[in-house]
Amino acid sequence: MREQNSATQAAAGNDLPVTTPEEDRYGFVALAESLSRSIIALDDNVSTVIGIEGPWGSGKTSLLNLLRHRMERDRPEGTYVLQVSPWLSPDGGCTVENLLIPVADILNRVKQGKSSWPCRLWHRLCGSKASALATDVVRYAQQASGRLAPLAELAGNFIPGAGIVASSMKTLSSTDLSAGGRTADALRDEIEKEIASLGLNFIVVLDDLDRLEPAQAVEVLRLVRSVADFSRFRYVMCYDPVVLGHAVKRGLGVADGQHYLQKIVQLPFPLPRHESFDLRREFFNEAVKIYMNVSGREPDKTLLTDLKDVANTFGATLSTPREVRLALSALAFRYPPLREFCWFPDLCLLQLLRVTLPEMYYWIEHYLTEQAAVDSGEGQVSGKEKAAMSKALTGILESLPAVSPLSVMTLRRWLPGIGGVRDDKPGLFSKTPAADEEELSLNRRLSSGDWWRYYFAFTPPKNVPLPGFFEELFRLAGSSHERPQLAEKLLDQVTPDGFSSRTKFEQVLDKLTPQRLAGITPPQCRGLLWFFFEHGDELVSRYRGHGNWFAMYDIELDTVVDRLLKRLFSEDRPSTLDYLSERLRHGKAVYWTAIYLRHLVWQNGMAGNRPEPAESRVFADNELTQLCAIYCGRLEGCELRGQFAQFDDLPGFIFAWKDISTTAAVSTWMTSVTRDDESFLQTLLQLRYRGHSSATGYYRALHLSDIAEFLGGEETVTQRLDDIERSGNFPELVKQVRDSISLNR
Repeated sequence: MREQNSATQAAAGNDLPVTTPEEDRYGFVALAESLSRSIIALDDNVSTVIGIEGPWGSGKTSLLNLLRHRMERDRPEGTYVLQVSPWLSPDGGCTVENLLIPVADILNRVKQGKSSWPCRLWHRLCGSKASALATDVVRYAQQASGRLAPLAELAGNFIPGAGIVASSMKTLSSTDLSAGGRTADALRDEIEKEIASLGLNFIVVLDDLDRLEPAQAVEVLRLVRSVADFSRFRYVMCYDPVVLGHAVKRGLGVADGQHYLQKIVQLPFPLPRHESFDLRREFFNEAVKIYMNVSGREPDKTLLTDLKDVANTFGATLSTPREVRLALSALAFRYPPLREFCWFPDLCLLQLLRVTLPEMYYWIEHYLTEQAAVDSGEGQVSGKEKAAMSKALTGILESLPAVSPLSVMTLRRWLPGIGGVRDDKPGLFSKTPAADEEELSLNRRLSSGDWWRYYFAFTPPKNVPLPGFFEELFRLAGSSHERPQLAEKLLDQVTPDGFSSRTKFEQVLDKLTPQRLAGITPPQCRGLLWFFFEHGDELVSRYRGHGNWFAMYDIELDTVVDRLLKRLFSEDRPSTLDYLSERLRHGKAVYWTAIYLRHLVWQNGMAGNRPEPAESRVFADNELTQLCAIYCGRLEGCELRGQFAQFDDLPGFIFAWKDISTTAAVSTWMTSVTRDDESFLQTLLQLRYRGHSSATGYYRALHLSDIAEFLGGEETVTQRLDDIERSGNFPELVKQVRDSISLNR
């Protein structure tokens, strides 16, 4: 696996052109064969310029490499194929010497090859001056380039096996050049006649002309059409006509650079368009190889289906082989570290967009950033921002090329919270249903709030627990010897994350979905239940310690505990009931347990007015009745009675007690703690509820009619309050009670 991953990483960033026929993926080999025959068959008596034209990344260099390879095979005796790379020249251009010095070397070798064998032996053993023809070629190069000394300075030493070597050549002076009294035109004519007499032909290949600066591009064109337009010379130039035309326009100051190129290039050959599905097919096939190299397994049917859809839909805008390679290189780079944190087709989707439609890529990143806050409940998107995002998406869709099938309907499949059917009126930022989010998270999809950020940043969203968190949590939950560590780990999550009102603990609860809980063991489920029945009150206390006006329903603890119990019931119902009975008898979370039992009796319709369907209930009525009896027996004993008055939410507790037991049981306790007047007033103040007003903010008020049933009725409570006030005792407490009653709304 390590070797496979190394091979994949080595391919990342590889945008090299094809160099051998075996590497061809687009039918360039057959094209090169045909072009080679046509170029070699051209009239020897005419200097011809062939232009291979195509946009950047379309495969021009790949075709040129294969063409040169084929011409080397097909060339008849006396025909030489030379490659000149102007873009790689030290001065950034293509000087006359860069072409003519290699020509001079060939002419020198040919001339000496035609001499007698004693002369050839003498040349090999001793070395000699370059031939007169070779010297003339270099002198012509000097005059044509306007320099006294060419890049390769030729006075003329010939070293066996090395041709004309610049380091051994002396600079020719102006006197040397004028000694023969021949002009550049005369030299050119003599050279041309000599080449013809030797029966030689030259095919000069020039690549990357569209990378040159305007002045350099003009220099190359001057070379091929003025300076070195010898008969028996054929030039094969490779360029983007738009880019090179623009360079010519700037370099020569002409009105139309592309029109000017027509004067230079007699035989333009536009690179043919790829067939409709060539690029998409290539992307798909190579993406599958990357997946197999990294994962070490064959893709399953689901992955292949999604990958084909991605290639067909998001790959429709691929226009050049280079774009295919860029997208594949990005995959080869990104997928190895992300393979455990992403759905491969989603990653392919993003890389295709990043290469072909970068504005859509960045729109998606922005959109998912905001959508994640909506789905987690941590934030909302303003109407103004929603309108701006909608307008931006509409603009992108309207600007797409006709070949692209992207639409609002298409995006709905791959991105969350998108609705509507019209591209000019997309619906954005709908909250993802819990069941859908659960499935998306399970499959590590781009549209999941848990995983989306990995695709862009290699890291999880900051509001989501790290992947290893739950493995460790469940391990602790399954170990009876590590319960303190379990409690510490969970309680430590009750920490605000800064700007959001939600804590990390709520984020943990969000992820304890039925699907995730289905994968844990019964001991692990019991360990988590132990935490709630043992530390539920401390959990509530920590929330209120952060200044929150906290209610249990704010964090949906009940829902998670219901899931845990249902998970255990699916394994063994009797033992689960026994375990829960034991927790009711001995658990420390007295307040939380009462609130949770109240939730259950409301769920079954045994209290309240919001019963849930039978299939949604955790317990049968008879089971729940027995459990409530166990817990109420404990509440009515002496062990816990001293704790009740200390509860921060005493009203919530006594109403929960009433629903799982009787009004009489609560009244008995209430009577026992209000025997003296001060205790009566203190208890009334503890029975205040929390409220909020836009005008005054948070307040605490007393709803006398709600709590009076536990104290003998509203009239009895009012009478006793009046009696205390008349006695003049505890005036501050009485005032607080009166003010609290007046705040009731």
